[in-house]
Amino acid sequence: MPTNNLKPKVPSEGGPELEDIVEKAEQALSEMEGDYEVLVSEEITGIGELLHTAKGDSTKAADSIKEIHVIGHNIKGQAATFSYPLLSMAAKSLCHFIQENAEAAGERLDLIEVHVNTMRIIIAQKIKGDGGKEGQGLITALEEAVGKILAKD
Repeated sequence: MPTNNLKPKVPSEGGPELEDIVEKAEQALSEMEGDYEVLVSEEITGIGELLHTAKGDSTKAADSIKEIHVIGHNIKGQAATFSYPLLSMAAKSLCHFIQENAEAAGERLDLIEVHVNTMRIIIAQKIKGDGGKEGQGLITALEEAVGKILAKD
C-alpha cells in the first residue's frame, strides 16, 4: 500500500467549520447570480443567431444545430444552480429534440425557435423556481411537441 504523504500535512483539528464553508459557497453563488442572467441571455441570443444562420443557409444548418445543442446543454446544466430550474427544463427539452433526431430538428426549426423564445421569456421575466402551473404547462407543451415530431420518424 502506498504511503499517505498528505495526512501529516492536514491538521486533525481546527480549520473552517462546515457551516462556514457552505455559507461562503452560497454567498458566492448569490453574487454570481446577476452575472449568470447576463451570461445566459447572451447564450440564448447566440442560439437565436445560430437558428437564423440555419434558416438562411441550409449548408450550415447541421453545424448550427450541433452548436445549438452544445449551448443548450450548457444552459441545462447551469440553470438550476442559479435558481432557474424552469430554464433548465426548457433547455433539456431542446437538447432531447436535437439529440434524438438532429435531421428532424433541422427540418423543424420552428420548434427550436419556440424553445429559444421560451428561454428568452423565462430570463426576461426572471421566472425562478418551477414557474408554477403556467411554467409547467409551457414545459409540457414543449415536450409534447417534441414527442409528436419524434414519433413521426
